[in-house]
Amino acid sequence: MVKQNSSLYDKLSLDLLAGFYFEIHKNIEKGILSDAMYHEIRLMEQSALRRGISLEYLHDKGSRIIKEEKLLRGTP
Repeated sequence: MVKQNSSLYDKLSLDLLAGFYFEIHKNIEKGILSDAMYHEIRLMEQSALRRGISLEYLHDKGSRIIKEEKLLRGTP
């Protein structure tokens, strides 16, 4: 059996991982961040999958966390 390497993302809380995942993905789509950031997205996805978390759940949770944070700060 091959041991999978862990990453910094494995040490993050689920909320922080989901928030990063959503924001980085959104900024890549907007063209704010380069396609090179897809490497980071893949590391986050691998971390989520190692935790047994679906990518859809990760994205949805990240979206909710960011929306809640914006409401708390009163930003659009």
